Amino acid sequence: MKKEPVIENFIEIDGRDVLIDSLPIEERERIGILIQDKMMELVGYRRKNASG
Repeated sequence: MKKEPVIENFIEIDGRDVLIDSLPIEERERIGILIQDKMMELVGYRRKNASG
């Protein structure tokens, strides 16, 4: 019987590796936005905040 692989995603926060699934959903969303912004900056895009 073959065993399914287990994939765990870690992120380094303040010098220590943290399992992403152990973070609250709000923190995961915030980190996801930060990662997305950094990746988009590399290709020349920047987030523009709506002014109102």
